Amino acid sequence: MTQRIRGGGLVLVGALLLTAGPAFAQEKPGAKTGKPDPMMEAWMKAATPGPEHQRLASLAGSWTGAVKMWMEPGKPPVESTCTTERKWILGGRFLQEEVKGQFMGQPFHGMGLTGYDNLQKKYTGVWVDSMSTAISTSLGTADASGKVLTYTREEIDPLSGKKSKGKDVLHLKGPNQQLLEMFKVGPDGKEIKVMEITFTRKAK
Repeated sequence: MTQRIRGGGLVLVGALLLTAGPAFAQEKPGAKTGKPDPMMEAWMKAATPGPEHQRLASLAGSWTGAVKMWMEPGKPPVESTCTTERKWILGGRFLQEEVKGQFMGQPFHGMGLTGYDNLQKKYTGVWVDSMSTAISTSLGTADASGKVLTYTREEIDPLSGKKSKGKDVLHLKGPNQQLLEMFKVGPDGKEIKVMEITFTRKAK
């Protein structure tokens, strides 16, 4: 625990130095230039939510999910339901998500963060759940309409122990519905659909 606290403290101190350092460097004893600090301006621009974040606004709220999971290609999917809560955190920079449901007859609990990285110019995702000890990260882009977000990720196959690629496609169908499709990419490059979730906003 102490090591984690120290590590977090170092990250915080580093961030403060990055933001404050350029300002200190620009000032000279007994004189101030009065000019805006380019580094500080760049930092603020990178840290400010923009239109790409607003594109995610329809995801916030309370949802029910109809889940279909394909355990084997060509066979009917296993169907279940889930509930999802999403809310903005850290000044509208990230959407925090919590999902609860059933998986193979067992309770399922997952948590994630979704955002947009102004520097990478990519949508970002982080996910953890009760069925894995891994932290999944993904990067995504939007199509021309802004209504289809495509994320790519890497994970380790538990059977082979080798890295495999995955793709998630989120369709923003309006203020009250979304469709999430999840694919696994095989060694031959072919995509296999493994799951889809249709989210419907809960009535108030």
